[in-house]
Amino acid sequence: MKRFTKKLIAFLGIFAAVLLALDLLSATERFRGAFAVLTDSSGYEEEAEREVSAYLAKSRMPGSYTKLLVGDSVCAQMTEAFFDCNQQYCLVGNNRALTMAGEYLLVKEFLETHENVSEVWLMAGPDLLQTSIDATYSYSYVVLPFLQADLLDELDEETAEEMEETFGSLFLKKPVAELIAGSAVNRKLYLNYVKEREEALEKGESRENQTVGMSDLAERYLRKIYELCDAQGVACYLIPDPLADTPARRKQVEQIWQDFETRGLERLFPDYFSEITYYPADQFSDGIHFGRPYNTKEVYREKLRELYLDRGYLDGFQI
Repeated sequence: MKRFTKKLIAFLGIFAAVLLALDLLSATERFRGAFAVLTDSSGYEEEAEREVSAYLAKSRMPGSYTKLLVGDSVCAQMTEAFFDCNQQYCLVGNNRALTMAGEYLLVKEFLETHENVSEVWLMAGPDLLQTSIDATYSYSYVVLPFLQADLLDELDEETAEEMEETFGSLFLKKPVAELIAGSAVNRKLYLNYVKEREEALEKGESRENQTVGMSDLAERYLRKIYELCDAQGVACYLIPDPLADTPARRKQVEQIWQDFETRGLERLFPDYFSEITYYPADQFSDGIHFGRPYNTKEVYREKLRELYLDRGYLDGFQI
């Protein structure tokens, strides 16, 4: 019996060592792609981090920029085509998965790397105002890229606690996060576990406790963006995305509007909700972004003029 036990322990030790070796190989440059294909993990590669790194690079891009336009993916969709023709405006349209905390870090980096800044414009839809740290996107779009850029510590204690609760403090340590990030296999296993855990917790949560208005995180970082700009004598504006005219969208906006007023944010951004413009739902491909034939540079030019320039917003923006 003792001999069997020893052999079993030896076998398990060898098996564990082989698994560890394979896991480490999956994080190497040479074998990363092969392991991703073999384990059906190709969809878990480093696209999100590369995406956020590009946003950070834009916010830090040297130049004579005196204004910043930052915002969600609708902002990106509508303004990317005009990047090269704007010398005053640095355009950093991104993705709501960054959350308002990510928008804050982009604004902060822009202000720290540019002189004589006069204006910061934040273009945001209701989804960004509701987004919090979550298991589906936040590890790839917030934790990993900003940890790699040594910016995660710039976020407040409440955010740190939210990330620890969602991901576990061990997985917010740089060496562990790099091991996760370096292997599509590790990322798939870990993120699927975290997502399943969050879904199980949400099933046990009453509907009364689920957020229907603005997220606490969005409120905190909207205030931080405003205060950061104000401390440096920079004007800060919040402008809305164009929205699809559907009952669900209108209900969502009404809920956030009430919450916005209750939290006292209308004192900082008094015109945000009154400037929301709805377009027929058939102009949108997914209820959020413009689809064919409304997703062309010419149409974006018309809508930017109609929504912002003709109303006195984004002064000096070139289209």
